Amino acid sequence: MLRALLWLCLLVTAMSAKELLRLSSPSFADGGEFPVDNRGDEDNINPKLTWTGAPKNTQSFVLIMDSEKPGKGKQQTHWMLYDIPKEVSELRDELSGNGASDVARLGMKDDAGQAPVVVDPMGQIDGWVDPEIEAMQKMIHGALDASFEERNRAKEGTNSFGGTYYRGPTKKGSATSFKLYALYGRLELPKGASKEAVVAAMKGKVLGKATLTATV
Repeated sequence: MLRALLWLCLLVTAMSAKELLRLSSPSFADGGEFPVDNRGDEDNINPKLTWTGAPKNTQSFVLIMDSEKPGKGKQQTHWMLYDIPKEVSELRDELSGNGASDVARLGMKDDAGQAPVVVDPMGQIDGWVDPEIEAMQKMIHGALDASFEERNRAKEGTNSFGGTYYRGPTKKGSATSFKLYALYGRLELPKGASKEAVVAAMKGKVLGKATLTATV
């Protein structure tokens, strides 16, 4: 009986650990030194980030990057992403920064936007088109158009420097944090939203949170 209870406890612990949202980077360890290449006074591009353990019913993610100078108490927001598709589990390096961004394509395949060809085996006979084939073509193109609407794509909010692209920290000794939130639903905010608007829109939707820190 005791052995059975022990195995049950171990199983529950393992399941809990598996379901925990975790954020990491191959460029630095949690609590380690922030990479030089990702500083604002160097290459000014974002580091690669990956995550696992998204809670059940997650429909989108939000990522907020802040920094704070020790003893100053003033926080700066360097990067903010929201409405990240639920299928996404990483942000590649150089996704944003130096006045350029590919955030809007998160979750899309390389050939996204190219509609598959629907072949009518009968072809067009004297201008007649099979209604079922025509309906199928309209459905496919409609779905593609919807996937490219801005409201259905990942967006970047306005950082503390007045821009929307990644802006790396520069102040030596600053504590930098990446906070990832798994949400039930989407924020449906326009591109360039303020941090206050993003935080307010997140209320009541957060299913899980993970944090990754580093020191500049």
